[in-house]
Amino acid sequence: MSLYDISLKAAVLLVCVLFCGGLYFLALVLFKVPSSKTTRAIRQIGPRNRPTPDGISQLYNNAAQFLSKILPMSKYREQQLEQNLKIAHITMPPKLYEARAIVKAVGCSLVGIPVYVLGWLATMTFDSPYIKAVPAVLALMFVVVGILQYTNAQEKITEAIKMKREQIDFDLPRFVYAISQEIRIEHNVLAILEKHKDSFSDYFREEIEITIADMRSSNWEAALTRFEGRIGSTHLSEVTRGLIEMVRGSDTSVYWENLSIRFSEYQKQQLRTIALKIPPKINRMSMVLLFVMLLLYVVVLGTTMFDSFGTLFAF
Repeated sequence: MSLYDISLKAAVLLVCVLFCGGLYFLALVLFKVPSSKTTRAIRQIGPRNRPTPDGISQLYNNAAQFLSKILPMSKYREQQLEQNLKIAHITMPPKLYEARAIVKAVGCSLVGIPVYVLGWLATMTFDSPYIKAVPAVLALMFVVVGILQYTNAQEKITEAIKMKREQIDFDLPRFVYAISQEIRIEHNVLAILEKHKDSFSDYFREEIEITIADMRSSNWEAALTRFEGRIGSTHLSEVTRGLIEMVRGSDTSVYWENLSIRFSEYQKQQLRTIALKIPPKINRMSMVLLFVMLLLYVVVLGTTMFDSFGTLFAF
């Protein structure tokens, strides 16, 4: 069997698989079968007292639990990862999260071993070096997938923190403007935070509520400093600096006026950035619409031409 025949059969097989996949998704739409996301959401709403997982899931959990007990991690790295997990709303110990990522990556990489062995046995009868290299390529792909699994686990935290920080930075101009107006009649930082905590996004409201609870149970300056450290935003640092000066009794009305002007320009820049991202999406949809319109004209023109040919040649 030549390499051309193998490539032809592989192409035919790929077309058949894609065709069957299209029929499958079409059947899901016709018979109104819920999507995987809907099914996953329904399962998450189910009772909490579910039976313990079994099979591969149980093995995965046990391996992660065992590795988390012996996994070496510096105190600084553990504290930093714990803080990042809290910001990303992942309720899991740092060592366990790291162990789960490692076990998943190693598991995906180990799948490449039986794939390589089975592929090597299947290609023993072939003389082509290209075919004999297929098992090694497949095994290497599983190793790459394992590495990507580990990096995705780390990027998941980074993306969650980045999204939360961007949302808080987007709310800060309105927060600063509210403080610049409230400072004319009110200098109590705790009262100002309680009054405006429900006027912002969920992320910022949650952080303000944590700060309010922290201020009620400890020193106000320390609570505001911890508020700044949890987010790690340069813009929030300027806000907390002004709040700390208010707690100390300083006159910060000019500071908040200037900061409100600066943050207003910053918010306009954010809105311009968001607006610049919209035209490419519109252009893509316009191209799709143009293609559909051209296809409609081609179908109508082709139908008219065939009818004319039938009349001219008496088909």
